[in-house]
Amino acid sequence: MTSPALPRTERLYHHDPYLLDFEATVTGRRQHEGRLAVTLDRTAFYPESGGQPFDTGTLSGVPVLAVIEEAHEVLHVLAAPLKESRVRGQVDGERRRDHRQQHHGQHLLSRAFSDLFSAHTVSFHLGAEASSIDLDREVSEEQVRLAEVRTNGVVWEARPVEVKVVSRAEARALGVEPPPEAGEAIRLVEAQGFDLQPCGGTHPRSTAEVGVVLVLGRERYKGGSRVRFVCGHRALATFGERTAVLDRLGALLCAPLPGLPEAAQRALAALAESTRQCRVLQERALEGEARRLLATAAPPAVVVSVYERWPPEDLRTLATQLVALSPCVALLGSRGDKAHLVFAQSPGLPHDIPALLKAAVETLGGRGGGRGDLAQGGGERPALLDEALARAADAVRTKAG
Repeated sequence: MTSPALPRTERLYHHDPYLLDFEATVTGRRQHEGRLAVTLDRTAFYPESGGQPFDTGTLSGVPVLAVIEEAHEVLHVLAAPLKESRVRGQVDGERRRDHRQQHHGQHLLSRAFSDLFSAHTVSFHLGAEASSIDLDREVSEEQVRLAEVRTNGVVWEARPVEVKVVSRAEARALGVEPPPEAGEAIRLVEAQGFDLQPCGGTHPRSTAEVGVVLVLGRERYKGGSRVRFVCGHRALATFGERTAVLDRLGALLCAPLPGLPEAAQRALAALAESTRQCRVLQERALEGEARRLLATAAPPAVVVSVYERWPPEDLRTLATQLVALSPCVALLGSRGDKAHLVFAQSPGLPHDIPALLKAAVETLGGRGGGRGDLAQGGGERPALLDEALARAADAVRTKAG
């Protein structure tokens, strides 16, 4: 029976997740997506896997852009050529610490959900701003907060975190079912007396290093729940950002923190009422504009008018009022960064409004459509708006004449 192939790169981060400086020998050079990449006989750079992103840093001063697991080797993608065969590696310590905090915080939070509510983690993502776990069942807001409290209790107990490598049989005897891809040597990470999981990531020596686990929110996801969270220094930064936002809102709404929801509701209600009143006044103003346009035209009139930066919905309202007040064809346009058109006619008039609009938007280099007596559209050539409207008006007058 042949033994499984051993990794050709020695993983120093497995032995010491705090190791940032090391020396190694280059064992291979290749291209990866147009950039030079090297393999080493040993490395402290963690390659992306298991939901944890890769480390960054330098090899003999050359920036390491990505670290990839490839056929039992660790591939270091570089920003520039590396001439040396013997190199010194330096891992970004802040990024490594952040990943230790987020990843171990995930272990603890997942265990809390599992123990308290039988909600099991099916996937984990460590993002640049926040991390998330996907649970196999839905959890309530109250359950999320209870899991958060339980997790932080374990963090603040400063339980030792230990790593050991066992056989698959030994792992099963300890109550852990190893994933098939883990091979025969199973690396277990244990938060003493609380959590035991197979994992190849970097973890702290104590749960205390996680600092705090702050849940940012939850949402339904694929029949279960997605829970977003941050740990440690990220949690502190997030708390500061949110506090600053709340302070700003409190100043704008003239309300203390506990009264912010009610103050925001009052502001939204006032805004809705103001918007309603504004719309009533605007409709009256548009009716006045419609009457002005029709005042000197004998029915059935052809009303052509261009406005500066009017939104399409105002053109549509004006066109609707025009054709309701008197028999007419309304050919309206608005000129801004783009051109907008609304064409309409009163019931019983014989013109093909959608066809008129189609010809006009072709002039404007755009598109539009409609049916019956109303059509609208626009284009990318506002300088040709007057020309497009003039052609449409000529077509209407020719057919009417």
